[in-house]
Amino acid sequence: MLGVFAGVGLVLVALGVFSVVAYTVSRRTHEIGIRMALGAGRGDVLAMVLRMGFRLVGVGIVTGVAASLAATRVQPIVALRT
Repeated sequence: MLGVFAGVGLVLVALGVFSVVAYTVSRRTHEIGIRMALGAGRGDVLAMVLRMGFRLVGVGIVTGVAASLAATRVQPIVALRT
């Protein structure tokens, strides 16, 4: 059961990252066109988009790990009273 929930969560995260990157690329179409007109190749543009996506994923991972570590270190107040 835990594997199913993890799989669903992974699919939702992948869909969210794809949506954000697709939206950002659609907003930067003019910039991408100018870069290609000035000599950037398809690989350069692809690398730029992938860097943007990996940066987004990296920030999410760091934030999630920090939040989970902080949440596991905090003991509930009810447990302290007993």
